[in-house]
Amino acid sequence: MTTENRIDYLLTRMEQHTASDEECQELLSLINADESGSVIERINAFHAARPSLDPQPDYKGGIWSNSIREVLHSYNTRENTNTDTAPTGRLRTLKRITWAAAAVVVLTAGAYFFLTIKETPKTVAPAVMAQKPILPGTNGAVLTLADGTQVSLDSARNGVVASQQGANAVLNNGQLSYAGGNANAALVYNTLSTPKGRQFHMTLADGSKIWLNAGSSVRFPAVFQGNERKVYITGEVYFEVAREHASPFIVIVNNRADIKVLGTSFNVNAYDNEEQINTTLVDGSVKVSTLSATNTPDPSTVVLKPGQQARISNGANTGIAVSNDADLDKVISWKNGYFNFGKASLREVMRQLERWYDIEVVYEKGVPDAQFIGKMTRNITLQDLFQILESSGVNFRIEGKKVIVTK
Repeated sequence: MTTENRIDYLLTRMEQHTASDEECQELLSLINADESGSVIERINAFHAARPSLDPQPDYKGGIWSNSIREVLHSYNTRENTNTDTAPTGRLRTLKRITWAAAAVVVLTAGAYFFLTIKETPKTVAPAVMAQKPILPGTNGAVLTLADGTQVSLDSARNGVVASQQGANAVLNNGQLSYAGGNANAALVYNTLSTPKGRQFHMTLADGSKIWLNAGSSVRFPAVFQGNERKVYITGEVYFEVAREHASPFIVIVNNRADIKVLGTSFNVNAYDNEEQINTTLVDGSVKVSTLSATNTPDPSTVVLKPGQQARISNGANTGIAVSNDADLDKVISWKNGYFNFGKASLREVMRQLERWYDIEVVYEKGVPDAQFIGKMTRNITLQDLFQILESSGVNFRIEGKKVIVTK
């Protein structure tokens, strides 16, 4: 039996609520080891072929919802019918994959998702689905020129949107690039900022590429001059730096950290409401230093190798901690268009959703003790995403742009 046929068989067994413990675990293992995406593609094809699901051309919300119901009902049915007769070992396995131990797999259009929670599940609140859909973020940004003039790039047409020091800022299909310029002109800084619910990609005058996540900014010169290339950032930014040995690239992060590179790719997460400033190196080499109150590098300095992450506390200055096994796929998932919640707490997940969906999150009765592991597209309405989260026993109430976690 081919792998594709085996996946179809397992999905059919799951759909019919007849899958054994071993078959459920086999499907979970196949999904977890799916580095190429072929298993997820087969799952999508399986669901798309079910006429009752009425698949849509882009995001298959019906497939998502139906998959949740199938899997949860299959697990709960097996738990209820096997409790009295199953041997002890079987009960332990069942408990591990049912609500009691709360390992839930949701097979989705283009995603897989695992939820873990330590509470008894509650009834899904229908109010979530009755609300006007809260759409995901999209491409957009505001360009603030040195003289204070602001240009909204959400609505601007293709072409030159600004000219400074002989350099043209050109917008082309949602991407901004700087070209030309007089290297002897006075140094002027512009700022590109993305509000909540927006992300953007730009190319600096030296050819370096920058991706901004929601709620981020980069302050940069229209034309680089002298023996260094310096930019200032807030929020989360991914860099692919053009190599210039005679002119190192310097990133100042929240006036707390200094990153020096020659040519490399790395991600910086420096949101104020996160616990740490994380600099993660994808390739090349960077030197990360903490900054003193006078914006000069402190003695705390580390040189990162690919796959390492430097962590600086957003609170007291405790130096720099280095992780040698950073999850690169998780770190840059936002840039590649999806969420990757690798052992993320509910509070951590909701901070990401606040930025991407431009919402405010309030916890009515404390923060549920939940952990999430998995991937899903960022191109999904908030209500559809909440169908997943509510299946874990965490309930939500939506009031305009405010989300109340009711537990």
